[in-house]
Amino acid sequence: MIEFQGIYFDGRRSTPYPALFTSDERYLRIQVKEKGIEQKIPLRSCKIDPPLGKTNRTIRLPDGAVCETGDTDALAALDALGRHNRGMRIVNFFESRWKMVVFSLAGLILFVWLFKVYAIPYLAKEIAYATPPAVADQLSHHTMKILDHNVLKSSALGTKRISELRALFTALIQDLDAEDFDYRLVFRKSPVFGPNAFAMPNGQIVMTDELVRLSENERELEGILLHEIGHVHERHGLRMVIQDAGVFLIVAVLLGDLTEISSTAASLPTILARSDYSRDFERAADQFAARFFVRKGWNIKPMQDILKRITKDMPGFPGESVLSTHPITAERIEYLATVVGEQELK
Repeated sequence: MIEFQGIYFDGRRSTPYPALFTSDERYLRIQVKEKGIEQKIPLRSCKIDPPLGKTNRTIRLPDGAVCETGDTDALAALDALGRHNRGMRIVNFFESRWKMVVFSLAGLILFVWLFKVYAIPYLAKEIAYATPPAVADQLSHHTMKILDHNVLKSSALGTKRISELRALFTALIQDLDAEDFDYRLVFRKSPVFGPNAFAMPNGQIVMTDELVRLSENERELEGILLHEIGHVHERHGLRMVIQDAGVFLIVAVLLGDLTEISSTAASLPTILARSDYSRDFERAADQFAARFFVRKGWNIKPMQDILKRITKDMPGFPGESVLSTHPITAERIEYLATVVGEQELK
């Protein structure tokens, strides 16, 4: 038998009445002396609100009346009798003990960190490889419109020079047997970006006049073009956009709504234009270029030279790629040598 004191509300007025409650496995008995009420109600007909810390508990009766008590131990026993709120009793066990609250909070923080660092990049990669080419085209087109309107100008390179560089680019693509994208090379002038190159997710690679003029030979430009092709090949642009767009976009796509990327295309170009490639992405693109150099038997010094020259001679510009995380030039130069050494040992 369970017995406890509480307050009774008849469901019609807000007047509280002191009451005595007793219960066995089948019935809840209510005595309200002030109103002359004695009720016997089947326990299964009562709704017991779940526990919340040490706050008062509430029992809702079939006729609309409400009972309230601060005897949480008695209500916990009543829960057990009627098999109410079994899941919430576990929650209440944790939330009423500060050590468990701290432990749970620490676990939540750890889970969020692991999800952000490992799960989101993994999911973004899977989604990027499954994204239709039409979506990459749309994203790239809108991003170029933003850049052309704000920071890029028409190229001032001569027709002959542009033709030479496009022939160089075409030869690289053919040598790579890169048919996964419709690779194209375009030229722009930019007082803001200076000597620069960057790749759009659809395979379009932009090279600035300033970078062409800063180079001392074609091999330097080949290294930069290979680096940007590496970004496209590994879907770094799309992966970066999906990661930065947030969890909701990833969840929507995982649930089968791949068109969610298209429906948010108005905001994604801004993310792409303003975001930075991670250092892991930069290393992967450098590795892609360096391995090609090694396979061809070329020295990687031209790649290192132009990176040094950009940093030394043009300190006001962001660096070799608009979408790069800077400054990491010294680290990249060292990493290129490491990749070459590893390849030569194989």
